[in-house]
Amino acid sequence: MGILPVYKDSFFCGIDRPDGLQLVMQYEDGTVYTDMVVDNRFEGYEDVVHGGMIFGVLDVIMWYIIFMETKKISMTRKTEMEFLKPVMCNTPYRAKGKFDRVEERDIYASAWVEDQNGECYARVTALFREGKGMSVPAFIDRFDFSRSSPEIKAHFLSILE
Repeated sequence: MGILPVYKDSFFCGIDRPDGLQLVMQYEDGTVYTDMVVDNRFEGYEDVVHGGMIFGVLDVIMWYIIFMETKKISMTRKTEMEFLKPVMCNTPYRAKGKFDRVEERDIYASAWVEDQNGECYARVTALFREGKGMSVPAFIDRFDFSRSSPEIKAHFLSILE
């Protein structure tokens, strides 16, 4: 389907955030993914990406996959994170996420970081809840659709109807 819109002020995806990662999120066949190379600005130990950065990337991916599959604006409630191998700075990885299920108010998703051979380095499962009390038009207005296809833009804007 293509490139997803950018939440303008996002540290992880914001185009105008030189201090951030400027990740490009893509949606294809029920999966959200981004290719990433994280530099040493975000290391925890020498040449190892800080675990908080890895979690942040995966959290954003899960938000996007939940929205793409359910059209719900959700917020993280509970997570379980596993770090299987060190994610190294200046090394290419792909972070991916998938929607798992909805059970009443609970929305479940999972995400992981893998190398070019598909080997998993970190993974997370999470419970999200739909956000309440926010202005949906104001929220959608904070997205930049300039790199997204008309189909993806229409998907996002459909929650305004």
